Amino acid sequence: MSSKTTTAESRRALRRSLTLKIALAIAAITLLLITASFWMVIYLLGQDFDDIEPLLASAGTMVHIPAEDLLARRHAFALRSWRAFALTLGVGALAASLFAWCTTRLILSSANRLAHTANRISAHALNERLAPEDNPAELEPVARAFNHMLDRLQDSFSRLSGFSSDIAHDLRAPIHRLLIAAQVTLDRPRSADEYRAVIESAVPAYERMGRLIENILFLARAESKQSAIHATLMPLEQRLEAIAGFFELLAEERGLQLALQIEGNAHVWADDTLLARAIANLLTNAIRHALQGSTVVLSGAVSSDGSCHISISNEGEPIAPEHQVKIFDRSYRVEGPHTEETPGSGLGLAIVKSTMELHGGTVSVRSAPGQPTVFTLSFPAQPPRVSEAGPHRARIHR
Repeated sequence: MSSKTTTAESRRALRRSLTLKIALAIAAITLLLITASFWMVIYLLGQDFDDIEPLLASAGTMVHIPAEDLLARRHAFALRSWRAFALTLGVGALAASLFAWCTTRLILSSANRLAHTANRISAHALNERLAPEDNPAELEPVARAFNHMLDRLQDSFSRLSGFSSDIAHDLRAPIHRLLIAAQVTLDRPRSADEYRAVIESAVPAYERMGRLIENILFLARAESKQSAIHATLMPLEQRLEAIAGFFELLAEERGLQLALQIEGNAHVWADDTLLARAIANLLTNAIRHALQGSTVVLSGAVSSDGSCHISISNEGEPIAPEHQVKIFDRSYRVEGPHTEETPGSGLGLAIVKSTMELHGGTVSVRSAPGQPTVFTLSFPAQPPRVSEAGPHRARIHR
């Protein structure tokens, strides 16, 4: 069935092929010109034979034609031949010019449709698409690529609009609370201790807004490849021990155990600050969503090809497959019974993904009912490289 469908599509594409139409038209014009030329030559020879026939007395009889008559006939034949050739060439040139004009109009009409569609596109009309089957087969890849570009733009614009709305909501709430607190405080004279208490209560909100703005700026720089990577070859065990030690107290407060598993003398090429930030985001989520009394495991290992893998696993509610494909998007949060109790802007995992992209690595998640949820950071064996076209080139330190 698939082969028949492919054959039918190939035939339809062949019928719409502009190259085939041009080749067939040129072949037809050439055949007509050759036929016309042969006909002219035969016609002229026939005329000459009709002129000579009365001079022949009988079959087999030698007829002497004066040299002057032969020369005159030769000149007359040459003149008629050149006229016939000029007429045929002129008609052929006119036909070829007309065909070229029609072909150019056909090509430009498809290009004009592309231009008109592009002119209609705006932030409020990103649903415009080209119909590839309405274009010549040679322009079909261009139309499909144009449609795919519009699909990506529409998806990016939708995600950006949603991201902007989420950020506005996250900033509006603390600013509104701070404004109300300031208005109530200024409503009447208060003591220095009261003013101090109001300012101290506002500090967490300022810190949260500062972290949010810092995260937004980081994602913007990472997406435009403006973040410099200071990669070093660091011992994995030493670095993970330092990070785990920082989170042990938080795990104990929530009644959890934090275990560290390092395989051999592993090393990783990474930016120390960005690595700590990515692991900290994953550990924070793992501790936040782990079951009471369970163990959060931070592990590291090196594959045979030299790539390094850092995993954070916890026992908790599994992440549904439909959430796993979107969980690294900006401001995407898995709705659950504890969603309102866990503050955050939904940028943590997006930052992890951007960090791994800057390192040339990947981040993945594995979660299923009855199994631990595992987030894995995969770093390549070679140090990360940044395109020289970017504002900042990667600086590698050994």
